[in-house]
Formats: sequence, C-alpha cells, structure tokens
Amino acid sequence: MLRRFLLVTLSIMFPTFVSAADQVLSTTIDGIETEIFIPGEHKLLRGVLVHSANYKLKPGDRWEEFCHQHAFAHVATNMTNVRTQGNRQPRLAKALHEGLKEFAAKSNHPELVNLPFAGTGHSAGGLVTGVLLADPSRTITNCVDCGWVMDPKKHGEEAGKVPALFTLGAVPDAFKMLPSIEQYYDPARTAGLPWGLGLQHGCAHDFGNSATLMVAWIAGVAEQRLPKETPADGKMKLIDIKQEAGWLGDRSTVDGNFATIAPYADYKGDKAKATWFPNEAVATVWRAYQSNKSPIMLTAVAGDRKLAEFTVKKSFDLMADPELDITLGVKKDDELMPKKISFYAADKLLGEANAEGKFVWKAPMRGQYQVYAMWEMADGTRGVSNPALVTVRRKKAAVKE
Repeated sequence: MLRRFLLVTLSIMFPTFVSAADQVLSTTIDGIETEIFIPGEHKLLRGVLVHSANYKLKPGDRWEEFCHQHAFAHVATNMTNVRTQGNRQPRLAKALHEGLKEFAAKSNHPELVNLPFAGTGHSAGGLVTGVLLADPSRTITNCVDCGWVMDPKKHGEEAGKVPALFTLGAVPDAFKMLPSIEQYYDPARTAGLPWGLGLQHGCAHDFGNSATLMVAWIAGVAEQRLPKETPADGKMKLIDIKQEAGWLGDRSTVDGNFATIAPYADYKGDKAKATWFPNEAVATVWRAYQSNKSPIMLTAVAGDRKLAEFTVKKSFDLMADPELDITLGVKKDDELMPKKISFYAADKLLGEANAEGKFVWKAPMRGQYQVYAMWEMADGTRGVSNPALVTVRRKKAAVKE
C-alpha cells in the first residue's frame, strides 16, 4: 500500500517521470515479500531483472529507468534476516516463479512466466546466482557485488557458460571475498568461461560505484543474447556468447589510471588470466572503473542537478531531466597539465574540453551512459577518470487522474 501511495503521490508531484500505466504489484510467498515493477510503455516485455535479497523497489531509481529503457520487468524478493534463514535459494526461487505466475495473471503480461532473467545484487543479494542458475537456459547473465556465491563446479557446465560479472572491494575484510578470485574466478577463466571481474580500489565489502559497471554489463550482454523479436509467450532461445567474440582486460594493470584492454584476438597477455567483457563499450567502462586515485575527477551539471564529487564507497551517478544540455568538466590536481582532455560515454567520444575545461553535451537522448574524462599528456601517456552513470530520463508521460 505504501508503494502504491508513493507512486500516486509522485505522479502528482513529478508527472514527468511516472507513467500512470506503470504497475507495481506485490505478494508474499513462504514468508518472502515479492514485488514487481512493470514499465507501462511496453506492451510486450523482453526480460526480467531480478534482485533476490537486500533490495527494495525504489521509484525512479537507476534500475527502474533501466527497465523502462530495455523493456524489462523488475522483481525483488526479500526475506527477514536473510543471513540466518535456511534453504534460502530454493525458497527465493519459489517466490520468484510463483510470484511471476500471479503477476502475469494480474498485469496483462502473460509473457512474464517465460521471460529470461538477468540477476544482480550486493552481498547476500549474490544469492541470485543460485536462484537463476537452476535454469541456465533462461539466464541472460548474473552481475553481483559478491564473490563467494559462485562456484562453477557446483552449478554445472551449462551454468558456467552464462556470462557473469563479479565486483569486489580490493581491501581485505571479515567477509573474505577476495580469496574467491583464486578459488573460483581463476579456474573459471582458465576454462574459458565468459566471466568479468572488477576490483574497487579503497573499498572493502562496499557496493560503491558497482552500478555504473553493472548497467553497462547487463545491457551489453542482453543486446547480444536476446533474439531481435520477442514471441508473444515470452519464450526465447538465448544466443550463446563465445569468449573469442569479446574483449579482455589485463588485471595486472589495474593499479594505475589506464588499464590495458584489447579485443580477444589482439590481446597480448595470458588470455586465461584476463577479465572478459562482451564488447568494447563494457571494456572501456571497466578501464575507467579500475582507475586508481585518479588525479582528474569528472564533473557534470544538468539543469539544477549536478554530479556529486567522486568518493570510492558511494554511487557516482546523475539523474538528468530530458531535453537538457549537460555540461561536463573536470576537477584536477594543480600540478597535472594535460595536453588534451576528452569526454567519453563508454567507447563513444562525446567531445573535447574547451579552454575552460568544459564541454557542453547538447540535449543527449534518453538513455543510461557511463561517462568519464580521458586526458593525454605531452609525452602521449593517457589516463581516465572514474566513470559516472548518467541517466537521461524519459520524456513527460500523460498522467490520467
């Protein structure tokens, strides 16, 4: 009831961003609160974004915008005191599937019961891997800020082939996530599995800026794995991704400001030790994500909103209203005198800074962009700032009273 009240209130206060046709439904299954957000602008959905724990649906956040822009529904399941509960993954899976049957009947979206899944989450939210990989043929990708939940031997050969991204804090802590790299991730990459890895400098078990990389990853993998057409019943045969078609990143170069990336065929190092990406766009976002103690920080202003200063343990994002110019700039160390500063959205050049160090991004189209600054010194060396997730929201929707 509170969620419905918030949506009605927001539709009155901020009609630009809430469509009357959006739906939020909830149910409780085996003590697990199960909610779904369905974007109203799509008659036929393409997939379901799943949070299995540690997440409550939030009006107008990055994931709701992702679902609007990619025709996904968003399901969140939560159990009280998740860390002390038993039989967690089977119960969460039951809540997901039974909830979808109920939501399909109530929402006029019967395809929900068959749509493929993309899982994401932080900490205990990493349980989503086991929930979805019970049926790997239906799993587009898993993308979690957690390491210990994914054992390729436990889930089987087909599950291991599902593209997966793991983000972890680079600082050891009591959760002991870092040993999972050697225990699980390295053997998976040696076996040629399409897995990515991002380490956040200065973070322990913190979500930090993971969402910026995750949004790029899920969108990039989904673009390659989903068929062009969605059948009316939602049943799809996902397209396999071969690691040879992707990009690689050199994990030994992540302590600087310009980690090495290359197409799989052109990569010069040990491919089995490199982190994998579905395409160049995600690889460039990872390179910026890995920038350590960057001497240049991105700034951005869109109307009356501006990007907060980058700090390693917090999200770095900006929600921009539609049809506004966004002014990009940098804050830099005084002693750094770059020859050129350019602004990028993933692998796409937006433009170069003027004499004042600014660039005006003219009314970008609706979308979610991973934006960063690249600098070049007189000797040709380059570096990149940490990336921000810039979300340009949808245009005003008619709201029926």
